[in-house]
Amino acid sequence: MKNHKRAFAVSEELYVKRTPFSIWIWVAALLGLFGLLAMLAIEGMVSRHGVLAILALACVPAGLIMLILGLRCGLQFLHNLKPQLKWYHGLWLLVFASALVFRVRGVDDIRQNPIDAWALYRIGIELIVVAALFIRLALRRTPWLGSMFRGFVGVIAAFGVVDLASTVWSVYPTWTLYKACEYLLDIALLGAILATVQSVKEYRTLFNWTWMLYGMLLASTWFGVLLWPQQALYPSGKEVGVGVLGIRLEGVLPALSSNDVGTFAGILGLIALCRLLPIAGKKSDRAWYVLLLIASVTTMVIAQTRSAIAGFLFGIFLLLLFSGRLGLSAFLTFVVAPLLVISSLGGLVWTFLERGQSTQQLETLSSRVDWWSFAWQTFMERPLTGYGAYAAGRFAVMAKIGMGETSTMHSDYLEMIVGTGIWGITLFLLALLGTWWFLTRYLRHSTAMSIEQQMAYEALVVLGMLTLRSIFMTMLTWHPPLHYLVILGYAEFLRRRRLREIPISTHIIRDAVPQLEAIPSHT
Repeated sequence: MKNHKRAFAVSEELYVKRTPFSIWIWVAALLGLFGLLAMLAIEGMVSRHGVLAILALACVPAGLIMLILGLRCGLQFLHNLKPQLKWYHGLWLLVFASALVFRVRGVDDIRQNPIDAWALYRIGIELIVVAALFIRLALRRTPWLGSMFRGFVGVIAAFGVVDLASTVWSVYPTWTLYKACEYLLDIALLGAILATVQSVKEYRTLFNWTWMLYGMLLASTWFGVLLWPQQALYPSGKEVGVGVLGIRLEGVLPALSSNDVGTFAGILGLIALCRLLPIAGKKSDRAWYVLLLIASVTTMVIAQTRSAIAGFLFGIFLLLLFSGRLGLSAFLTFVVAPLLVISSLGGLVWTFLERGQSTQQLETLSSRVDWWSFAWQTFMERPLTGYGAYAAGRFAVMAKIGMGETSTMHSDYLEMIVGTGIWGITLFLLALLGTWWFLTRYLRHSTAMSIEQQMAYEALVVLGMLTLRSIFMTMLTWHPPLHYLVILGYAEFLRRRRLREIPISTHIIRDAVPQLEAIPSHT
């Protein structure tokens, strides 16, 4: 063995000695040529695409590693969730799938051909959900009708009924009827779930299922980047950059606006933060949630949705507030934020937020102020009735100002007052503020197990983002707002459980909650 090693060392030494000096010259020349070509290529890419594009290219290997790890963790998450799935998870998925958009139409296209192939796809899926709910009701397996009109769910159902009633005076009755029925279907399914779920752990599966669906939708936008990069990254036109990044992410198939991409990414980022910084107990699946947070924030930044970023920051504020991390909150507010503003990074952040827009565009919130001003004038003409839910914004406002391909006025509240007058928005705000009040009060005064507090904590943080975002987009009133309904449903689940646990007299039970069976008095 020693002889072999000695022979190998000798042969290696002879090889080095026999290597001609000219070989090293050729190697150095080739390396220099390769380096020169690489520098020229990089310079050309920088001049054409910018420095950020090169940095993004350099991040591709890290992104691929994160993708592989994320897929592994995601599949494990789905594997653990699969045994807990029940019939209503399937219907929840169908409702989610029914809202996927595979083509964008203008007002004229809708009037000429209201039911095309993709509309039939949507209606067909919804009819499956309707049939399933009525079959379960007829077989007395799920008494969802009474559950649908109780508590917070009952208030939002009343809002849906007002939307439906506005069909009578709508500027486009068929559109109002269809959209109102869609929204009521979402609420009916939530009522069925509340009539079925028996424990917080069971309801938590609906939480996780909902966030997973939005995660899959965001994943589809990144597959769109691989398959149709021009459409996914340059939504304004071929190689027309947006802001300092030069790109703006949106979904291609299914179609998903940059606004929605930013919102859904912000929601998932907040969920990841809530589970990395839990209100009580130990952190779980830390690696998975770190990856989810990085991917969500990256997606939100590339989508360049300012109100989604603002909602995300507001959600972080609520997270620190409700989790009792006041020291960290004060440090970020009074130390980090001022340093960021006065440093050179402050200018870069502001340039990013400008998104290449002019001062006038920024002052009008990307023309929203002009839309809302015209919408307010339209509302004042019919303050009590409006022009019909869901149809008013598109057909009575946007079409008249030459924005027929824009489906909404980018504000839940303007859509409601123009559509149903003061009645619809009053009921909607009662449900929204009631959910806020109940969850906040529950989180502050509850002595329950940590899983219940953790879910209330997550719900409030996400609700904060959705509430802020609903000022600038239609997030809560259009089919299917599953991110909002799952939170409202959790507040109602806790409310009903608390009513069942309080030992009060039979007549009070009958007066307050007539759908419950009479409970004998304990006095």
